[in-house]
Amino acid sequence: MRLRALLVPLAVAVLAACSPAASDVDGEVFAAGPMSPAAAKQPDAVPVVVDTDLAPDDLAALALLLRHPRVRVVAVTVPQTGELDCRGTGLLGDFFHALETAPPPVACGSTPRGEDGVMFPPEWGAGALMNSGLPRDGGGELTPVRTPAAELIARLARRHPGLQVVALAPLTEVATVLREHPGAYARLGGVTTMAGTVDSESHADGVGEWNVGADPVPFAEVLAGPVPVTVLPDDPVPPGAPDGLAGPVVGGLGRVPGFESPKYWDLATAGTFVAGSAATTESGTWTVDTSEDRGRLRRTGDGPVRVVTALDPAALDEVYRSVFR
Repeated sequence: MRLRALLVPLAVAVLAACSPAASDVDGEVFAAGPMSPAAAKQPDAVPVVVDTDLAPDDLAALALLLRHPRVRVVAVTVPQTGELDCRGTGLLGDFFHALETAPPPVACGSTPRGEDGVMFPPEWGAGALMNSGLPRDGGGELTPVRTPAAELIARLARRHPGLQVVALAPLTEVATVLREHPGAYARLGGVTTMAGTVDSESHADGVGEWNVGADPVPFAEVLAGPVPVTVLPDDPVPPGAPDGLAGPVVGGLGRVPGFESPKYWDLATAGTFVAGSAATTESGTWTVDTSEDRGRLRRTGDGPVRVVTALDPAALDEVYRSVFR
């Protein structure tokens, strides 16, 4: 995920990080303190691996999946090709501490960026780290497991038939599972990814959308792979943070006073995963530009890949309210 709104002067960042509560651009203060207990997991809750680069709206998406009664998060993986790599896992310690939730295994990626990839601007990672909106009081500690991310996903796919991957970062590690553990990959129930763009303006010169642009070939490999893929491009995602995100812990994620809140691409992806009826999709065979306008998607015919073309913001907001109440 990329957060252009987080490119702020250091002084403002420090002031925001030291504030006792987060505010939106209208000055509304979001509640401090603990969240209400999450609903009990249903017996048939879907096992999910969340692949994330730890940007603030990734954390909001992770919170949604952790608290949703029909989802059981069995691992979190962090590729080294995203906005924040595993040097940012200290955020997860504070995140799980703030949620009062025991963390699942967290694994770091070991696969380097492909030669066609474009590195995220380093200041974006610094902004995501400093302006996460989490209380950074050092209350949580988290040590990633030694198993590399792709190997952990493969192990879990063998253990949990139908395992789902919700990918909020470049698909570097997911594609590594496909290449190095094809039997395990074929056992996945599906991949839902925030990635790409169809008709929106490119995000940078040579980058149609950053999650693909950071490592485009793995995305193309996953699109052509043997398991179902649902893609949420940036086109249908509404601007700003949704009203249903307001509340303790999640209400302050990524909000910097005086600046426009970023789009919550990854939260919309998690909402689409748990409430598919909130999304309109177009199935087909889709190609992706991997070299000139990295991440630009084009439908070429009939096929199984589903691309989200429209969202129902009110339906998604109701999902957020029900989980973050």
